[in-house]
Amino acid sequence: MKKTLIIITGLLLLAFTTADVRSFYTIPYPANAITTADYDLDGDLDILINFDRNYQLQFDKGGVYIMQNDGKGHFTYMDSIISSTGGSSWDIKADTVLSNSFPDIIYSSDSIYVISTDGINYISHSFYHGEMVDDFALGDVNGDHALDVVFSSNNYKYWGVVYNQGDSSFTEPVYYDLNFHPTDIACGKLNNGDNDYIIVLGSGTSLYYYSDIGFVKKAELHNSYKASFNDLDNDGDNDIITFSDIYAAALVYIYENKGNDVLDSVGFYRIPEGCSDFFVTDFNNDSLPDVLFLTHDFWNESMMLYYNKGNFQFGDSLIIKVKDYGEARRFMYCADLDGNGYNDIMITRQVYDTSYAPSLLQLFFNDGNGNFVQEPLESINENNTTNKLSLLCYPNPFTNSLKIKYELKNKADITVDVYNMQGQKIKTMIKQKTQPPGKHQIVWNGTDKYGKEVKTGLYIIRLVTGRQVHSCRVIYSK
Repeated sequence: MKKTLIIITGLLLLAFTTADVRSFYTIPYPANAITTADYDLDGDLDILINFDRNYQLQFDKGGVYIMQNDGKGHFTYMDSIISSTGGSSWDIKADTVLSNSFPDIIYSSDSIYVISTDGINYISHSFYHGEMVDDFALGDVNGDHALDVVFSSNNYKYWGVVYNQGDSSFTEPVYYDLNFHPTDIACGKLNNGDNDYIIVLGSGTSLYYYSDIGFVKKAELHNSYKASFNDLDNDGDNDIITFSDIYAAALVYIYENKGNDVLDSVGFYRIPEGCSDFFVTDFNNDSLPDVLFLTHDFWNESMMLYYNKGNFQFGDSLIIKVKDYGEARRFMYCADLDGNGYNDIMITRQVYDTSYAPSLLQLFFNDGNGNFVQEPLESINENNTTNKLSLLCYPNPFTNSLKIKYELKNKADITVDVYNMQGQKIKTMIKQKTQPPGKHQIVWNGTDKYGKEVKTGLYIIRLVTGRQVHSCRVIYSK
């Protein structure tokens, strides 16, 4: 790719070759947060890692390290993007914030950095939002169908928002003072409205909603460190789950969405090992979000996965061992990397002095049977199946409705889901046991699971039957 308006440096990505295991990769920068996106638009999820300034290599700027997926869960170095000014925060997102054709890369320090590409050139946009910003989140907080950026500063005790104006620009930042040090900020939907809610976390954790008179505090929650909006009981609306960062034991609070801005606390769980991060997603494809905790490395070298049993009940923990390599900090993300239909786990291991040892990326591949292994699990092998599939999505691009056609040679369990470019499921079109053989058609009208219109941009239609996974990339254009 040709790069413009930013500094690009190319460093080869080296993989550990011990026993030819492809689950460890070295990162030549102090690796921070991690996310995924189909950045090269080839139908699989690539990995994007936010890195911090590196004084050993005489870098005083942050940036993004991009790793390309070969479609089977093996990764090679693709690009390093170093911002022209500033360091970086401990977060990274990838979404269609300014463009509709490729996912943008978003990270921040004293400014929001949005890296856009047209497949040939990179263009870097920066928008100032305040000093000492630690965390940020994306959400349509004012309901205009454009992703805004909310942010918080632990040191200076404030949170704020910059509004996306829909013309590749943001407004000036608006600030809100706090009487506590915020630990994180999160966005998500709770009702059928267009607006996303905001949670500012810390000793004064509160839920906010945008209105004509500004932001209104809707609820005060238990003191918490991080939060996530998820439909935990699979009833069609998002609930809230939070956890407190206590070294001896983490307290996990769950709030059921009762509608009309009413949240009912349905109890809490205690994680004896304490945890530094969590991720909520469906690991076993039962349509119920499970919860994965990253425990404090000095206490218990593991992750703890709790499968959702429904009705806000969770089973016993599945312990996934994570060896300590002496890293300063770990970051976690989950998505399907090898295309077998199950979400995998990614962990970055931050090493500040990369002249002494590199930062590491470790992958845990999900086989769907409760095992997380070191090798990718390729599931698509039509030569070994009796139910060969064909999947057709048209028109593409589409404006009003997309026809999804497929044919089954034999009866089979079938699931058709819609994903965004970050690998996040936004809607299940069909989930049926033993669908009869023959030709089938369903129609997607460009709405999410709440019936709300999605943004213009790229989406993935994924069909799963047995061990087969088929997908097609489509463009929704208003």
